[in-house]
Amino acid sequence: MNPKRFLYLGLLIAALTAAACNPKPTPTATTEVPMGFTEEGAPYRGNPDAPVTLVEYSEFQCPYCARHTLETGPLLYEAYIITGKVKHVFIQHPLDTIHPQARPAAEASLCAAKQGAPAFWAMHDLLFEGRTEWSGQQDPTGKFKEYAAKLGLDANAFAACLESGETAAQVQTEYEQGLAVGVDSVPAFYVNDWFISGAQPFEAFQQAIEGALRGEHPTPTPTPLPPGVTPFDADPERPGYTYSGDAFRGAEEAKVFIVEFIDFQSPENREYFLEVWPDLDEKYVEPGKVRLVIKHFPAADHSQGFKAAEAAECAGQQEAFWTMYDLLFQKQEEWSQADDILATLKGYATELDLDVEAFSACLDEGKTKDKVNQDFTIAQQNQFPAAPQFFIFAGDLGGYVTTDQLQEAIEQLLAQ
Repeated sequence: MNPKRFLYLGLLIAALTAAACNPKPTPTATTEVPMGFTEEGAPYRGNPDAPVTLVEYSEFQCPYCARHTLETGPLLYEAYIITGKVKHVFIQHPLDTIHPQARPAAEASLCAAKQGAPAFWAMHDLLFEGRTEWSGQQDPTGKFKEYAAKLGLDANAFAACLESGETAAQVQTEYEQGLAVGVDSVPAFYVNDWFISGAQPFEAFQQAIEGALRGEHPTPTPTPLPPGVTPFDADPERPGYTYSGDAFRGAEEAKVFIVEFIDFQSPENREYFLEVWPDLDEKYVEPGKVRLVIKHFPAADHSQGFKAAEAAECAGQQEAFWTMYDLLFQKQEEWSQADDILATLKGYATELDLDVEAFSACLDEGKTKDKVNQDFTIAQQNQFPAAPQFFIFAGDLGGYVTTDQLQEAIEQLLAQ
């Protein structure tokens, strides 16, 4: 699998976990809000003159698209679409290689749209609600026809549209539109010019929408990576870190690399660090065979663990990530029970002979908090088990492995 997609777009992790959720009912298409089509023919709902436009790139077979629609969608509908603040536009973006029924479902939704925008949104709701009924079927068109009948559509017209492939060109056009703006996983969203990737919680959309309503714009996007470079490659401008800002140890040219999600406050993670990892480090990392990349996943109730992660990243600004990493695991019991964790962590900076003033400023001002929270969000949204968790790669090969499978996976990839 491609590690670039893992970091930014979540396709890798989506393939490893299922969306466990308690769905909330989606708004019905009969709710009285304006509905229509854009000039390009994409369906929308909400005030056509709304100050904010939410463009959703999605497909009907994707479990994370369904999670967004069933959980976050109703909240957005009530707070912003019914109130006239947001116009919601739906753009088809089927991922054929992993969801082979997504394109037929997209065509079916647009065949419903031939009978009006409300018909599209009604079919949209049914396709997501009944995803497990048609997903994986050799020919799902029979189920789509059942949905059309259930909605009271002109069944003959719907069937003729579906069988003739009348909407296939529009699906492809919309798919290419997504590619043109950088979409290669779903769900993906633009809130005016704010980009949101994945099935983010309501608060992420709320922040972007409220900012857009105030006339704010996002900060400029990062400089694109050089051709052929992935986010997990070593960044020559920042020794010891990847392009994605993750600390690593091991040879830059190692053919195999491991992404480990860690929790400094986890006793299980500490036990693995002290008892298991040293042998793997000596056997694979030190000789240059494997590179270890670190991301943070403190348990939600490990408030001290979040601060410890920030401290490690602050130490990393002084090229001391790994010495702080080692010390935090070794002294876990001390700092995790400290009454004043900031004072304790600053004491460790003194112990490691860092610039304590710079370290303290970094920690007090939360300069590395966003990095830790970004890592945590990736793991939380994809429902990872508790840290430590490992993902191993060699080129396009690899994926998730359990702790007891790690050495075997390393050997297999080195052999290949």
